[in-house]
Amino acid sequence: MQIVMPRGDLVKKTFVIRMPDKTPYTDALDEIYLTVKKSYLERNYKFQKRLSDGGIEYIGDGRYKFAIEPEDTNTLEFGDYDFDIEIVKIGEIKKTFTGTLTLTMESTHAVNEE
Repeated sequence: MQIVMPRGDLVKKTFVIRMPDKTPYTDALDEIYLTVKKSYLERNYKFQKRLSDGGIEYIGDGRYKFAIEPEDTNTLEFGDYDFDIEIVKIGEIKKTFTGTLTLTMESTHAVNEE
């Protein structure tokens, strides 16, 4: 998954969890983590979304949604960040999606929005 967005903006995304036969996975999950880091090699993340705290929401038929809020990226540098989405069921990581978040420059800053 590739996400390109201006730093400090709001972006909403959805993803689908599927079984090996491509049907949606609709069983309850223990947790989902979306973790964003400057590099996979870094220990600390820049921000994280979780199913358990409402940062990721189940919307039905194996589909989930999350929002990258302005406060998640306002203080980050422009450029590429690595992220993954881990699905946890019965204490085991069942699946991981990986991707890149690219923060671009913006023309309208918060101080210009009156």
